Amino acid sequence: MRIFVFLHVATMFTAVAASLGPWFFLRQIGGSRDVPAIRRAFALALPIGRAIGPLFGLGAALGILSIFTNGLNPFAPFLLIAYGMFIVAIITGITINGPWEQRVARLSAESPDGAPSAELAAALDEPRIRFIDWFDRLLILAFVFDMIVKPFS
Repeated sequence: MRIFVFLHVATMFTAVAASLGPWFFLRQIGGSRDVPAIRRAFALALPIGRAIGPLFGLGAALGILSIFTNGLNPFAPFLLIAYGMFIVAIITGITINGPWEQRVARLSAESPDGAPSAELAAALDEPRIRFIDWFDRLLILAFVFDMIVKPFS
């Protein structure tokens, strides 16, 4: 049933928008060094962050349902690539993105209004976060390529 493919794609688009959209603005607001703005933005983003995991989980379940209701080979090369990229995305979200957002939210709440505390400034300038900014974007492009071109299939 193609409806499950549509629901899978729509859910994944929503999950990506919920994760990368706020992330882009949070990084920009963090770069401003405006502690009250950082505090407000990160506090407002936390509920969105809590929805990201369930959205990706639902999208993955709908993807698996799509495979079996549309007669696809679950071991097709493009699907194996997608499974691997999905695992990488989940790991980086759980171990890097989510903890960083929570740490900045906590540190901004503890920081004086005039300038970021040393701890907040260090969190905002963390090199691996700059790397993840680009890595996540490239990973999304790789997903789109994989799902459209279906390499090795």
